[in-house]
Amino acid sequence: MKCPNRSGLYLLFSGVLALVLTAIGMGLAFFASHHESQPVTEQSAAVTFAQLRSQFPAGSALLEMSRAQPLDEFGTTPGLAALHTFHTVIFDTRAGGRLVEIHVPYWFARLFAGREGEFHWLGQLTFLDDTEFDGESIQLTLEQLEQRGPGLIVDYTHPGGGQFLSWVE
Repeated sequence: MKCPNRSGLYLLFSGVLALVLTAIGMGLAFFASHHESQPVTEQSAAVTFAQLRSQFPAGSALLEMSRAQPLDEFGTTPGLAALHTFHTVIFDTRAGGRLVEIHVPYWFARLFAGREGEFHWLGQLTFLDDTEFDGESIQLTLEQLEQRGPGLIVDYTHPGGGQFLSWVE
């Protein structure tokens, strides 16, 4: 019986290790370039959210959080513009308060909708972070987002003071 060539196994192991480390490095680089988190005061977060909200017409959010689903009449604009970027800004009040900003390509956001193309939890829209909003139940499909086109998805203030704003361009 012939013994396996140790140098061949070493080369195979080295190649696999290099691929794994490259994948991890790329994942960390993606995370770092699409995610920012910093401690902030409640007042500072309020200013940031007021500035963001001023970019959207009042009452224009697709999701109505009191019902945890899209509004019945959300005005479709099919084919108006392709969706490119998913933005989520969160004031997470846990551990003293922090502002989390996440901006990911729309194709990446599609991965979080699963095979059925649906978001079932508000936390699915946080993509790269764990926040106090993770367990909030919602009903939102990619089809509804694409029918609606660019715009505000959700503007929600948690009973504990946290804030969540998400939109797509």
